[in-house]
Amino acid sequence: MKKKQGNIVMFPKWKTRLENEGLKAIQEKRYEEALETFEPLFEHDVASHDVVTGKLVSLMELGKYEAAEELCEYLMKHDEDNYYQYLHIYLTILFQTSRYEELVGLLDEVFQEEDMPQQMRTQFWQLYEVSRKLVQEDDEQQNNKLVDEFFEGLSDEDIHKQWRSIIKLRKLSASPYIQPFEDLLTSEQLHPIIKTGIIQWFQEHQVNRNMEVSKFGLTERINPSQLKELHSDYVMQQMKMRLGDMEQKNPTMYEIVQNLLYRYLFVRYPLFPGDEEVPQIVAALRQLGHEYLQLPSPVVEESEKVEEYKHEILLCEQHYTLIMEE
Repeated sequence: MKKKQGNIVMFPKWKTRLENEGLKAIQEKRYEEALETFEPLFEHDVASHDVVTGKLVSLMELGKYEAAEELCEYLMKHDEDNYYQYLHIYLTILFQTSRYEELVGLLDEVFQEEDMPQQMRTQFWQLYEVSRKLVQEDDEQQNNKLVDEFFEGLSDEDIHKQWRSIIKLRKLSASPYIQPFEDLLTSEQLHPIIKTGIIQWFQEHQVNRNMEVSKFGLTERINPSQLKELHSDYVMQQMKMRLGDMEQKNPTMYEIVQNLLYRYLFVRYPLFPGDEEVPQIVAALRQLGHEYLQLPSPVVEESEKVEEYKHEILLCEQHYTLIMEE
């Protein structure tokens, strides 16, 4: 006889009757009735292992997975003798609720345990293999959906949808999708910033193949795996160095010019200007910095060429703002 609730005592015959009735209800698939029958046993803390397992089965059959999961987590912590049986039930809950990635991650940890019974290891491995394949299938479906979204944006001429899709795609391996996206890099219809996003995706995933890129009437052959990131490129560093004196003299102008430079090169990436163009581009940036703050512009040589670069920088600024500051 075990203790109770208030003055009510759980007598052995009552306990046995509740156990038998509850387990019979489960056999006859009367799961709600089984839960009600088992409840006094839990209230009096006299639920046997069979009763606990019966409650878990009933909760799962009724689709009450959250309650079953909470009970399972508690039992795994407090009933070490039956840990692997409850773990098996817990894994089944994850599987039935389509949480395959979570299941695979948990089993990756569990398989490190050396004292796991071989029978359980075999059962878990079968569940692991099935779940891992389902994770891969889910990933492939999601990845293909992202690619479809990009090309829908292309068909609809929706630049913002294209850019949002590229941001998501950059988290994935580029290998399965190189060809259709490579073909776009020479398209006059594709926005230069979208091309930048595609090239950065290829560069980040070390796509090692030669391909052509066209922007602003220029076409070059590149290999993404050999490209540097925008911030570390030599031309970017050269221009920043030439503008460095501005940082102390006029920090506000320096920040404006740095933003203009970054956006200009971002839109052009990876077709950067040559070393011989750097002085004129720096002069154009200085003039724009003064104009933004409504200050007298410095006099420069080759003013016609500098004006061309100013126009180009402002055009890139418009392109960047159109997409990135939606």
